Amino acid sequence: MFDSVIIINIFIVILLVLMITALCLACDWIVHKRIISGGPAGRYVLITGCDSGFGKSAACRLDTVGCHVIATCLTADGISVLHDTCSARLTAVQMDVTDEDSVQQAFTIVADLLLPDKGNSVV
Repeated sequence: MFDSVIIINIFIVILLVLMITALCLACDWIVHKRIISGGPAGRYVLITGCDSGFGKSAACRLDTVGCHVIATCLTADGISVLHDTCSARLTAVQMDVTDEDSVQQAFTIVADLLLPDKGNSVV
């Protein structure tokens, strides 16, 4: 009697783990299908800090999947590297987030890049 209860409990735990795993995989597939693969060509993404690290990786990845990427870099070397490695959809802009004039110039460039029906919240 005791052995059958343990076996049933183990079976229930395994079943729950499999159901949770299936749910996570289904959610991941839906998110990937709808957000990443479901029309990135019309999406515009602004990423700061693209000279290296996560910013550069994110800019290159989003460019690869078809997004229009506006990547800000602190240095001209960072811009050059992005232009050499990414498609024409990526626009690299030099910006120093600690300099208000630099941020304003970048804002003007971004506002000019966006189509009239894109980025309505940019004011």
